[in-house]
Amino acid sequence: MYFYTIEGNPFLADMHFMHKAMAPILFPTTKAEIISAVGQKTVRVGHDEYKTVEEMISPLVLEEYSCACAFYCALFSNIYSE
Repeated sequence: MYFYTIEGNPFLADMHFMHKAMAPILFPTTKAEIISAVGQKTVRVGHDEYKTVEEMISPLVLEEYSCACAFYCALFSNIYSE
């Protein structure tokens, strides 16, 4: 599942908004803890498209993240995967 695509007029601020939504999260953490804390926050992922943090991270395979780098690597690796 793609959570966004880059075609035509790309929206490039999505990760900025995701990072702002993740501000309260301290690492290490789990996917369940992230969803519990900020899962319902909305993130602008397109010019007129919004998703919740939960929608964005639910497809991630990893359930635990030792640091922010591990989390964002998992998130970025899911951007273009089905």
